[in-house]
Amino acid sequence: MLTALVAADCGVLLPPYFAECNTLNGLVSEVFIRFFVETVGHYSLFLTQNEKGERAFQREAFRKSVASKSIRRFLEVFMESQMFAGFIQDRELRKCRAKGKGLFEQRVEQYLEELPDTEQSGVNKFLRGL
Repeated sequence: MLTALVAADCGVLLPPYFAECNTLNGLVSEVFIRFFVETVGHYSLFLTQNEKGERAFQREAFRKSVASKSIRRFLEVFMESQMFAGFIQDRELRKCRAKGKGLFEQRVEQYLEELPDTEQSGVNKFLRGL
C-alpha cells in the first residue's frame, strides 16, 4: 500500500523496494532536519559583532536559552564538536554569499509559524517577532 501511494504521488511506477527505500530516506531526512531546527534553529540570535566587526557566537547564552535540561546537556557536548563548528561557519558563509534562504532557514521560519502561542519559549517568541 505504501508503495502504491509513493508511486502515485510521483506519477512513476517504481519497484516496491525502491519506493520504500526512497520514502524511508525522505522520512529520516525530515526527522534530522526537524531535530536540528528545534534544537539549534535559534543560533542566529547569539551571533554578535565585536568592535572590529568580527562575528562572535555567544555559546553559553545559546545553550542556556533552551528550556529542556536534557537538550541543554546535549548542546553542551554537541557545541564542542567539529560538526557544530562547521554548522556555524557554514551558516555564516551562506549568509554572506546567498541571497535566498536555504532549506534549514525555511524550516526554522515554518516551525516558528506553526507553534501555538502557548508553546513558545522566550527564544521562539523573539524569533517569531523578527
